[in-house]
Amino acid sequence: MLSRGLVAVLLLGSCGGTQPAAIATSSPHARGPLADSWYGHGPTWRQLAGPHPSPRYGAELAYDVARKDFVLFGGQSASVSYDETWTFDGQSWKRENPAHKPPPRRDAAMAYDPLLRLVVLYGGLIPNGAEGVEAGDTWTWDGSDWTEVSADNKGPHLRVGAKLVTADARVILFGGHVFNTSYFGDAWTFDGSTWVRVDHNPSPAGRGDAAVAWNPDDSSLLVAGGLGFRAGAGPGNLGIPLPDAWSLKAGNWSKLTASNLPSLYDASAIWDQKTHSVVVMFGMNCPNPVNDAWAWSGSVWARSTLPIPARWSAATAVDMNGNILVFGGDDDVGC
Repeated sequence: MLSRGLVAVLLLGSCGGTQPAAIATSSPHARGPLADSWYGHGPTWRQLAGPHPSPRYGAELAYDVARKDFVLFGGQSASVSYDETWTFDGQSWKRENPAHKPPPRRDAAMAYDPLLRLVVLYGGLIPNGAEGVEAGDTWTWDGSDWTEVSADNKGPHLRVGAKLVTADARVILFGGHVFNTSYFGDAWTFDGSTWVRVDHNPSPAGRGDAAVAWNPDDSSLLVAGGLGFRAGAGPGNLGIPLPDAWSLKAGNWSKLTASNLPSLYDASAIWDQKTHSVVVMFGMNCPNPVNDAWAWSGSVWARSTLPIPARWSAATAVDMNGNILVFGGDDDVGC
């Protein structure tokens, strides 16, 4: 199986091609892809009603600061990879109909770029009638249409399960993999046309589907968990869950010494501006999905429980006011 991919708390207080958008409605749920949306922070959360994207995991979500809304792209259901673009304005979802759009995919990387004032999308797994093919394309969203910047590049190249985060005035891309053959532990930034390496060796063990967030207080990137190379397994194997966490600052990596974080993958991570901490939430703690939230104090991980059902590979993002949007994911069990 390939990669599968708020906080409350904060707590502490295949694929075929495209298909027409499906508007999901509330109904009894068997384990699998989810379509519920949650918006809030701390002790106050509300589950959203009304039209919304259909059930899916591995979708990408970013907060578009220039246009003051959330943008969701892609994702995977039991049988379909999506090429849909949805926006959320804090009250309701809206299906967008851009003139151009990236091919359908799951497990891509997406974040808002403050210098470009655009949302940047990178890579992911594109359906091809078999296991899918890793992408290395770069796209930008301007609030009304998608633009393909490049079909591939000589930098990060092909990868799925990478993470892209807003990092002060730029974006940083970390990790990803090509099947269970090549795993990456590198970091890159985007200047509008070219991807440039920003870290130095030694770097963390290569991994995909890690939890990644930017700490603006000390300008560092935190990476936790994910899936790494599983020796002796075939290229279609899921990979092995990793128990470590790392910090990237000024181009140099350091391993976090606290060891109480479980080996999570397909988890999310956000910066909680109210508690000034990176929080890792949801994910798969093999063989079960979880609704835990782990806040990093700088020396220790503190666990709490989210008032949202457990899931992995959910789409999460935070707006300028610190409110968190959670959409979908999957609550199936297994490794």
